[in-house]
Amino acid sequence: MLVKRYIAKDMAAAMADIKRELGSDAVILSNQAVKQKGIKNLFKKPMLEVMVAYEPEKVPFRRVLEQQRNRPPANSIYAPQIPQQAAPQQEEPPEPVKQASSADAENNPATEEKLKALDKRLDSLDNMISGFIDKFQMVKRDVTYDYPDGIEPIVVKLIENQVREELAHNIARDASAILGRQSDATAGEVMRQLLLEQIGAAEPISHKKFKRRVVLVLGPTGVGKTTSIVKLAANFSIKQKKKVGIINTDSYRIGAQEQLRTFGDILDMPVKMIYSNEELPDALTEMEDRDIVFIDTAGKKPGDEAQHEEILGILTIAEPDDVLLCVSLATSFSSMREIIDAYGFTDDYRLLVTKLDETKYRGMLLNLIWYAKRRVAYVTTGQTVPDDIEPLDPEAIAGELLS
Repeated sequence: MLVKRYIAKDMAAAMADIKRELGSDAVILSNQAVKQKGIKNLFKKPMLEVMVAYEPEKVPFRRVLEQQRNRPPANSIYAPQIPQQAAPQQEEPPEPVKQASSADAENNPATEEKLKALDKRLDSLDNMISGFIDKFQMVKRDVTYDYPDGIEPIVVKLIENQVREELAHNIARDASAILGRQSDATAGEVMRQLLLEQIGAAEPISHKKFKRRVVLVLGPTGVGKTTSIVKLAANFSIKQKKKVGIINTDSYRIGAQEQLRTFGDILDMPVKMIYSNEELPDALTEMEDRDIVFIDTAGKKPGDEAQHEEILGILTIAEPDDVLLCVSLATSFSSMREIIDAYGFTDDYRLLVTKLDETKYRGMLLNLIWYAKRRVAYVTTGQTVPDDIEPLDPEAIAGELLS
């Protein structure tokens, strides 16, 4: 199995070259943006580097012949290569070895040594290739799957929108199965419907008349919990004319306390600061006349056992009707995954997705929903209170993913 690098202007162009030259059995290992060298390319748009693995014997002879006749531009394709970190260390290439009989080898110690050295290098190369094959078997996916007409361009578009490749191809395979059963459907219609199902309907806070609703808001530091609570409180107070109260359990950040007090004064709503879970029952009793009570929590790093115990205590005492987990889209997928895993000890929650305006890639939202397996209640789209928060609009997100 060999590794080949492609440089193209975008993923669509790269995949077209890969499929044309290597067919559907090639495996995409990685892709990243790379700057072209030279002063003249300083302000040019970065190119896309795609690393592909393939088995040479699976390349048809006719295709190899066509490649020789029609060589592609030098700036788009590079010769096959083995990744440098896995290559055996060699100070110089092995010298060519002349064929010799066993008798000659016995009589010529230098020839025998060269043969032994060559055997060792061949063994090392064999082990290296075996290691490559093992890794490829683990990561191999249907990246170049032969989808029905219209599916593959949408898959490329989703991946360019930062949708995880595994998720994009899962959706594409489902779409292919549907198109195989329903000939009158189009690829675009089916993919859009599957995206809507993956995103799911919004599940905002639903208040029932004459019944107080307690909403607990969780999340790590820096994701915008306190600001989101203020936006929600203002929306229910100003737009829906509800009586709202806020309980703040975050005794670590003075700024959060001052922010809540300031907005509480502006909106004419009670804000109660508590410094231990033992104070929570009394705080809830003071707000029995409220329609909605928001409980703000301290944000700490994922995996903090003390915080887990504190939040479990709040859950036991408050018995909230809604639990919202704040996750920022302006972060990596690995960070999102860490947050979801860290708050897995909570029984049930919905997502409050912040900083939607700080990333153009709606695929990050789809990845979050897919990994968390939770519905989204709200998304925030800016810093303005109370306007920049709204229930999730699945149609709008699906449209942006496909545009």
